[in-house]
Amino acid sequence: MTSAPSLLLMGDSHIRYFAKAAAYDLLYPYQTDSLEVGGATAVGMRNPNSKTDAIGRFRRWVSDKDRDSEVLLHLGEVDCGYVIWYRSERYQEPVETQMRESLDAYFEFVDELLAAGFSRIIITGATLPTITDDDQVGEVVLARSSITASMIERTQLTLEYNRALAARASARGLSFVDISEDVLDPTTGVVSNRLRNPKAEDHHMHVPLAAAYWARRLLPHLEHAPAPAAEVHWMANRDTFLKGFSAHSARMPEELLVPVPKGGVVVAGEVVVREDYTLLQDVRFRGRQYPMIRVLPSRHFRRLA
Repeated sequence: MTSAPSLLLMGDSHIRYFAKAAAYDLLYPYQTDSLEVGGATAVGMRNPNSKTDAIGRFRRWVSDKDRDSEVLLHLGEVDCGYVIWYRSERYQEPVETQMRESLDAYFEFVDELLAAGFSRIIITGATLPTITDDDQVGEVVLARSSITASMIERTQLTLEYNRALAARASARGLSFVDISEDVLDPTTGVVSNRLRNPKAEDHHMHVPLAAAYWARRLLPHLEHAPAPAAEVHWMANRDTFLKGFSAHSARMPEELLVPVPKGGVVVAGEVVVREDYTLLQDVRFRGRQYPMIRVLPSRHFRRLA
């Protein structure tokens, strides 16, 4: 029996989106292992005495991992949302200088991983800020209250940071993955309200939605992503839903639910059949494509062909 390919996840607390995507089976066929270091900064990767000891923890954790593993890195939210602004004011240096310091430190670690034998590294765009100018609650909000940069300024910096991440990744022949275009509200220029966490005090994105968006963008960059599957037709034997991932529909974000009436026929590629659901790709229903929909509850459908 062939073992599942390995995907190592390393980053700040926002790495949980990827871990959740794996838990939802959205990164099939990968076996994932993750290390989340809350508060980790890219610029802090140069400092072995940082409060989080991110660089030491990452080094120790990855030291005995299989070099054939694919590695995903997700850092930069704390840098763009707070540290770059704070250090710019403290050291009386331009924001651009501090951004470059952060990027340099980030890719020193990337180059260290490459030198250690990890050749398949994926760089991901830093999470866009969800803390608004009016937020008053939450530990992170209070901790970052000393900076005056507005949400739009922090968002623009993050977008610039991500463009620089993409360029540096490309220069090394590495993949870069980002969901900014999926979550940014073009009217406001900041992250869409639907991606904000339902808990006002939580600065993370709405985890199920973010997980689904990241999985969709990440899969084409994974070496062992499922190949295009032959089309299969299913007919609903009751009123039901197609879903973004396997969970009760009452707990599913609305945009990850597609109602299917009894007798409705769904066309999709079959990736893998689980006990309670079938994992899909390229879902079509009534002539419309649904790129965010991945799961069909098996008991609610009859396979036609």
